[in-house]
Amino acid sequence: MNGLLRKPMENYQGCHIGCAPGTHAGLTGIITRHVKPRSGVLDIGAHAGALLRRLQDAGFSDLTGTDLDTTRFNCPGAQFKRLELNQPFSTNFERKFHLITSTDVIEHLDNPRNFLTESRKLLEDDGWLAISLPNVAFWEGRVKFLLKGELWGFGEKNYRSQRHISPITFEQMVLMMQEIGLQVIEVGTAGSFATPLRMVITSPVWGLLKLMGGNHVLGESALFLAKKVDPDPDLKRPTHYRNRWEGVADQIGIDAEKVK
Repeated sequence: MNGLLRKPMENYQGCHIGCAPGTHAGLTGIITRHVKPRSGVLDIGAHAGALLRRLQDAGFSDLTGTDLDTTRFNCPGAQFKRLELNQPFSTNFERKFHLITSTDVIEHLDNPRNFLTESRKLLEDDGWLAISLPNVAFWEGRVKFLLKGELWGFGEKNYRSQRHISPITFEQMVLMMQEIGLQVIEVGTAGSFATPLRMVITSPVWGLLKLMGGNHVLGESALFLAKKVDPDPDLKRPTHYRNRWEGVADQIGIDAEKVK
């Protein structure tokens, strides 16, 4: 029954892909629409190296993959570095990159903002960052939230089995990137485990939700392509809450900067 309703995991040139089928192809499509093939690509959380192989076929070169697991990587001609992403990791490199990619990694991390900040440090001045993560606006997620008040992809099962701990919406990601110094050029969705039969069966539901919510309801992965720019100072300005907190901290003798 699973074969009729759920697609199997994908492979690319024999390399296992750890994302929903179609995610790598979708992200590569966005990249190649905006980024001219050049040398200097870093794939963070590269798994077996399938995305690097796909980018290599698109004309990119000087490839590096990273992952916490060192046993699966298999991309001939690419370098590999073991990396712990819950710590500052940019200092592990003595160079910068023109393109950094990361597929379905950020949702596993303790501090997504640290990941974006560290990734930006590794970009050349005209560099690009392309990432995917679970699409909490996916149509099945909207149904789940309506019925249970919980986010799709971030329930207890996902927490325990995959450590999905950091959900991010489209709007949050765009604002975080803008604040950190990454201008989003294109967003999209891609990837699905649904077979054609499953799409037909569920079409009355997702069709209606698409009419109401647009294309973001389709695709299990949210995709973002951003280029390195200056951080947006408006998003870093103190809010009335921060001003109030700093005033209270002064009164009781606490250094507000140390406890943020």
